[in-house]
Amino acid sequence: MVAPGGEALGGLIRAFRHMIQTEGFFSLYEGLLPSIISMAPSGAVFYGVYHILKSAYLHSPEGRKRIQDMQQGGQELNAFEQLELGPVRTLLYGAIAGACSEAVTYPFEVVRRHLQMQVRAMKLSALATCVKIVEQGGILALYAGLILSLLQVLPSAAISYLVHEFTKIVLQVESAYPLDLKHDMGLIEADSVYMQYKYIS
Repeated sequence: MVAPGGEALGGLIRAFRHMIQTEGFFSLYEGLLPSIISMAPSGAVFYGVYHILKSAYLHSPEGRKRIQDMQQGGQELNAFEQLELGPVRTLLYGAIAGACSEAVTYPFEVVRRHLQMQVRAMKLSALATCVKIVEQGGILALYAGLILSLLQVLPSAAISYLVHEFTKIVLQVESAYPLDLKHDMGLIEADSVYMQYKYIS
């Protein structure tokens, strides 16, 4: 933790104290607006892309066959075998969704960091900061460091979705494809369940 002048602050408490004493209490919230604005598109893209990919797979011949095999396996399947996409595909789709979300919202993160690094005497608004970044480095400046950020986000997003889907199975939450059906599910019935799952989850 280093102050704008370069001097070491020596710990979290001293950093808090320095910020409040030199820049005021609200300096602790610098960059809050870009973070709030980015939350809605981040969640929308993250969950939207994943469910689009998942729905497309489950409507494909391969996906339909997997669901039928799961029904035939009944209660003999373990939690990983009950994953509708399978472990590998769940990880892959989660990583893709995370990458798309990060790419869409990353410019907000760049603006937020620049806001936090500004000294009090030269503080700009979020919009003015964004314009300044573009003027100095072009549009690509809003994506500086994106590759490194993706390297962090991809495994995190992939594991998050795997844990999410696995936990739903273990806790028996929102089971869209019950394995104890008394009759075979036809294609029309399968489509109905797919749509129910899409809106429930």
